Amino acid sequence: MNLRFEKLPGPIYPAYLHVGDYSIALEPELVQTLKESTQLDQTRFFENLIQKVGMNRYLREMIQEAVAKAEDPGLLAKQLQAELQTL
Repeated sequence: MNLRFEKLPGPIYPAYLHVGDYSIALEPELVQTLKESTQLDQTRFFENLIQKVGMNRYLREMIQEAVAKAEDPGLLAKQLQAELQTL
């Protein structure tokens, strides 16, 4: 399952989080909060991501599923953290 960040050109929503076929628009404050979590270890990073972005149970479960299905969750965490730094 696809789990990644995408930078957008507009100031209102500077980024999307893609989870499978869904895209969640992220507000600037949320992007900043997520950037601050890039120094966390893998487990705490994913917990923070799910807590901050998982607006409902379905979305939380989709993010958890994407992490669980990742071949290397540690590599996925590092990729997401690197993507956050570029937003």
